[in-house]
Amino acid sequence: MNIPIIILIFLPFIGSVFTFIVGKIYKKSAFICAYIISIILFSLTVYICISFTQALSFDLEWFSFGNITLPFGIYIDELSLVMLLIATGLGALDIHFSHDYMADERDQARYYSKVLFFIGGMILLVSAKEMLGLFVGWEFMGLASYLLISFWHQNSSPADAGVSAFLYTKFGDIFLFASLGIIFYTTGTLDMIKLNELSSSGEINSQVAYVVSIFIFIAAIGKSGQFPLFPWLMRAMEGPTTVSALIHGATMVNSGIYIVARMFDFYVAAEALVVVAAVASLSAFIGATSALVQNEMKKVLAYSTMSHLSLAFIGLGAGSLAAGMTHLINHAIFKALLFLGAGAVILSAHHVKDLWRLGGLKNRLILVSIFMGMGVLSLSGIPIFSGFYSKDAIIASTLLNPETHGLISTLTIIAALLSIAYAGRLWTLIFVGKPRDEELHVSIKAPSKFWISLPLGVMATLTLALGVFQKELAEFITAEKYHELHVNGLFTFMMGVILVLGLIIYYFYVRRTDLRDKISAQPLMKSIHQILFNGYYIEMMINWFAKSIIVNAVAKSINWVEKNIVDAFINGVVTVTHLSFTFLKHTHSAKVSNQSGAMMLGLMMIVATVLIRSFL
Repeated sequence: MNIPIIILIFLPFIGSVFTFIVGKIYKKSAFICAYIISIILFSLTVYICISFTQALSFDLEWFSFGNITLPFGIYIDELSLVMLLIATGLGALDIHFSHDYMADERDQARYYSKVLFFIGGMILLVSAKEMLGLFVGWEFMGLASYLLISFWHQNSSPADAGVSAFLYTKFGDIFLFASLGIIFYTTGTLDMIKLNELSSSGEINSQVAYVVSIFIFIAAIGKSGQFPLFPWLMRAMEGPTTVSALIHGATMVNSGIYIVARMFDFYVAAEALVVVAAVASLSAFIGATSALVQNEMKKVLAYSTMSHLSLAFIGLGAGSLAAGMTHLINHAIFKALLFLGAGAVILSAHHVKDLWRLGGLKNRLILVSIFMGMGVLSLSGIPIFSGFYSKDAIIASTLLNPETHGLISTLTIIAALLSIAYAGRLWTLIFVGKPRDEELHVSIKAPSKFWISLPLGVMATLTLALGVFQKELAEFITAEKYHELHVNGLFTFMMGVILVLGLIIYYFYVRRTDLRDKISAQPLMKSIHQILFNGYYIEMMINWFAKSIIVNAVAKSINWVEKNIVDAFINGVVTVTHLSFTFLKHTHSAKVSNQSGAMMLGLMMIVATVLIRSFL
């Protein structure tokens, strides 16, 4: 087997343990160990990418039982390589950024150990050939996510957020586990490459393939924060911002999209892509509209993550693997940039996250404002940044596909256009205008150029450079000639609406803030604001359903059955046994009359039994 690949898979887990042990001995060594390991992982990935000529496949064995063998293979192709570059590259930049951001944290050994463990889970997931290996990596990332979200578990909010993320994602994981059982029972294999081939040739029952596709997509909904399992993604912002950037902006949430892309041919054969596009379009709309009114900068980015991951799903659902995956890659970079940029602002502003306490920071945080501005432009879909090309391709694919043309394409366009509104609002409230908290503004200092601004600059450069190489990126991922999708008038329409929205943001958030306040004070606008601010009350409805239906109805019904039927039966057995003992104890008496009576009773029972059998 290829030695670099073996090292790439096992090093993060070994490094996680080593970092924790060494970090406990000497606090600062935790960062040094994690930083060196992350650079080694990225270097190995680059080496594998440079030396890559064709797909690499290694078949291992998980375990055997009788005639049943569960394989555990490794498969590296163009799709895997791109995801590996994201996981290791952004992971290294995130750890670099953490040097200053987590400098005051006492338990750095635990933090860096968990980050490496997460990166290892992502590497395992995207390198797996079989669904079993993918499932193991999937669960490793879920565990790491829970541990990192609740990193400050001494406070109730992060602890509750970690539990929330665990429960929401585990609900989806149940369906992924069920899909493994169904597909292995019906086909005898968990090899994703083989499953794509079998489904394309029609050797898998279409109904089974459809059910498996939906089950896998439900798991992806949970992992990628889609409707209706998205509330955990917003609560996850209780964790460190570096965690938000790495796990909930750039990598883990991408795993749901990756599994659909990995089994793209399977979904095409199962005719389940339209379901993916339908759910994703609703998710994109909810995420984009909810991001418009959030007060905390990280929650704006969290809803933005939900919306843009939905756009990637829509690209896949519309039948364009290239559009969906290029947007996934573009989003990973500019969203990590925006999250870490927000982290730089939070660090400089003494951990203030409220947008309404900031303002006018462009002169104090010049580099951060420029790099975040580039991220905003890419997210908004402004040429020549990478986000424009992939977003344009997704919208075009929905308009050209008869199954997605209509409501799905309309919701997609609205969500895509609103990007400029909430992203522009975010950047404007932070960097433009007059300071809204003078005391806070005076105390703000620019962060380190090397540890903070450098990774932001690298990602900002990438999101700009990728705009030039979108076609080459799409052809590398799909391993086939990429044909750009065009819809007449789409570019002009999108740019016109984006310009109008940009002017509205400038007018209401810079020029006429008084008019904005008057409009927002209207009863109707207040009601709309509350609905959007609370994410359409989806979390409240889920909590109500869980409490009223599952707990109060189902759980209480089970409790009644247990007490009044199961326990009553057990208690009844005790009562019957006691009565039988009371009755039969007389047969053990030494009195002749009792013995004679018992004998006569037994004789009568024998005679009665013989007579009954003779009549029958």
